[in-house]
Amino acid sequence: MPITRDSVAQRANVSSATVSRVYNNPHAVSADLRNRVLEAAEELGYKPNSFAATLRRNGTGNLAFVEFSKQGRAYYWGRLDSFDWFFGRALRGIQQVIEHSSYQLRFYSVSKKEELEELASQCDGIIAYDVDTEEELSTLFDLPIPVVVSHHLDPIQNMACVRTDNYQGGVLQASYLKSLGCERPLYVSGYLESVKPHRQRLSGFRTLYPDVDLLTTEIGSRSAISDLTKQVTQLAPHYDSLASVNDLTLFSILLNENLALPSVGYDASPYHSLFLSQVASIDLDSGAIYREAARMLLSLLAGEEKQCVTISPVLVHTNENQQ
Repeated sequence: MPITRDSVAQRANVSSATVSRVYNNPHAVSADLRNRVLEAAEELGYKPNSFAATLRRNGTGNLAFVEFSKQGRAYYWGRLDSFDWFFGRALRGIQQVIEHSSYQLRFYSVSKKEELEELASQCDGIIAYDVDTEEELSTLFDLPIPVVVSHHLDPIQNMACVRTDNYQGGVLQASYLKSLGCERPLYVSGYLESVKPHRQRLSGFRTLYPDVDLLTTEIGSRSAISDLTKQVTQLAPHYDSLASVNDLTLFSILLNENLALPSVGYDASPYHSLFLSQVASIDLDSGAIYREAARMLLSLLAGEEKQCVTISPVLVHTNENQQ
């Protein structure tokens, strides 16, 4: 006898409609009910019929993960190998939601509106990764399928989005140093004119340190990091702490020079736990951001209203990572 949705509903003591919602709009079901249904499905060996679900919806059964090509930029963090972990956590977050649905996820790289319009005929919905310019955002408006945009965004009207708050992250950086009694930090950043999140982080930091001294650099030449390290080393005696726009810049400094200064970076990369001194970082939690983006897309496909959700960044300490 075949295992059906009704079989799962009977085992979990829920309605067949609840089982359907778990697989097609899990965000609309309580965690308790969702777990009961998934446990019952596992016990019975039930797998949702994606093809049948697609026919019922009159759709394709495919969701698109879209990454913009971002060509022509002098600097883009997403092209650095040291940030592949961030991309991986984002995908894991989506997987944790999509794997329990009747949809499949496909991957695309786009650079213009026409490509997105063509894509809209092949998929039922889109999650747009790291939308961080007005030009990119404009290409996503007025598509005939639901779209969720993430993650370096300001709040958007009439658009579903899941964002981080870079300004608040900068405030958290400053708050950490304040909690240690630091009065004169040095802040290291770069590409402030072209990278809006960098400006936002600095603005947040300046709420507690309005007169902070700023050291800017641009990673482009082979000697950029060594030159930056030399500058920080020369300036270090005049400061009691160090803050940086991201972990990559901070770690490059700390690995090349033994500075006994309380320090705080940004991004909470996996390498953060290697430092044993007073080093903190700000975690965007890309897994949580894109897990929410996947849930939101499924809710849009189920006919729910558009929302703009902020996943607040959090401060993490080296000691916390070691516990």
